[in-house]
Amino acid sequence: MDLMYSKNRSGLRPSFLLLHLALFALLMPTTITATYSIVATDATTRQVGGAGATCLPKRDIYEALYLSAPNRTVLHTQGLLLARDDPIIITALDMMQEENGTSLDAILEEMQRLDSNNYTFSEELEIPEVEQRQYGIANFDSQTGYSGKSLAKVLTFYGYRGEIVNVGKDLLDDRYTYRAAGNVVKNGTVDSLQSGFEEQNDDFNFGLCDMAGKLMTAMYRVADDEFGDLRCLGNDGTTATGAYLHIDNPDGTEFIHINVIDSNPKEPVEELKEQFVKWRKKNPCDGSEATSGAAKRMSPIISTLVAMFGVAWLTLSQE
Repeated sequence: MDLMYSKNRSGLRPSFLLLHLALFALLMPTTITATYSIVATDATTRQVGGAGATCLPKRDIYEALYLSAPNRTVLHTQGLLLARDDPIIITALDMMQEENGTSLDAILEEMQRLDSNNYTFSEELEIPEVEQRQYGIANFDSQTGYSGKSLAKVLTFYGYRGEIVNVGKDLLDDRYTYRAAGNVVKNGTVDSLQSGFEEQNDDFNFGLCDMAGKLMTAMYRVADDEFGDLRCLGNDGTTATGAYLHIDNPDGTEFIHINVIDSNPKEPVEELKEQFVKWRKKNPCDGSEATSGAAKRMSPIISTLVAMFGVAWLTLSQE
């Protein structure tokens, strides 16, 4: 049910709000979507980042999900989405940026405390908005998440099935911390996302030397295993309509930013992969292109040294 924004904060008069809700309910089957996403941090480089995908044409998934405090914390907000200027988002960002390092649990608890409105779906169904959110958050040594208890109820109301999962791991390989989450996705999607991030074998040749390669592997593993957003899988066989991958350096500059918006009918994760491969050629893992180039530059020097050593050895042996 991602990318379905909260509307009760809009200030609409009740009559207009009811009309909006009626139209929303009518259109819901064509607009409701699922999200699978992952946030991660790298304790070695002090980078934070994330990747995700959803099924909603022409919607910017990066803008909808991603929040970060570079060199500190990264957060995804999905489920019933919050506008980026919502007080809940502003408060969360302020807490994420605090020098003393506010705990992740405290950030999510405050977000839930501020989330006090209800969302009306029908005369029979009115549910607190907070119960329809899903969050995943991580810093350099811990991670946690939140999935509203009514997510499944709302999705069932609109005829959707699938898993609602929120899991993570601290300091994988003593370096990476991540949180993976999904709602209204095919059963096994989040597990595939998680296993992709943890892979030790570079099956897709993305390079697992950094967080960028691990995030790309996580996203592509979902597509390769034929998991993803149930909405798109049922309509056109793709995992989503849009996908992104983004990493912030500790100084706030971008390490990588790839944002695929509405790639229909092409698989968005395939487009994400193609752009990532181009990026990787310019940003190779240590020991690949960069090292090969250095080796080529050093080869004349090495050849000269080998020749000099050979001459010296021959001279000594003749003596």
